[in-house]
Amino acid sequence: MDSSTLRSPIESLGPRKPTCVQTDTKILDVIKTMKENKFGCVCVVQNRRLVGILTERDILTKVVGGNLNAAEVCAKDVMTPNPEYLFPDDQIAFALNRMHVGGFRHIPLTDLGGMPTGLVSVRDIAAFLVKSLQIDN
Repeated sequence: MDSSTLRSPIESLGPRKPTCVQTDTKILDVIKTMKENKFGCVCVVQNRRLVGILTERDILTKVVGGNLNAAEVCAKDVMTPNPEYLFPDDQIAFALNRMHVGGFRHIPLTDLGGMPTGLVSVRDIAAFLVKSLQIDN
């Protein structure tokens, strides 16, 4: 693997389509959606724009840890607002740096209008790098 691998665009990772919920979606429904899609985070949108990200960790610390009722609390109440995001043509190295500096494991990709188009995880990047190492050997 050489440095050009990390300069590849994020879209080379084949990012997943994001699972999106509205700001007023109840946390109980968010949990069901996460389970159905087998993904530990969702993008929170309003008027077709990314306004937040909600992870399993958010639910554990803010809902369970805060003794909140998941049937009553909405995504907007526990989401991380104004999350970092990137574009599909940004470099993988940039995504990795943002995740490391920000201390998060997922980063949404958006179009120019702010609508989520993909979701990248540290696991996606690690799998891509391992595959790249295997090709080189």
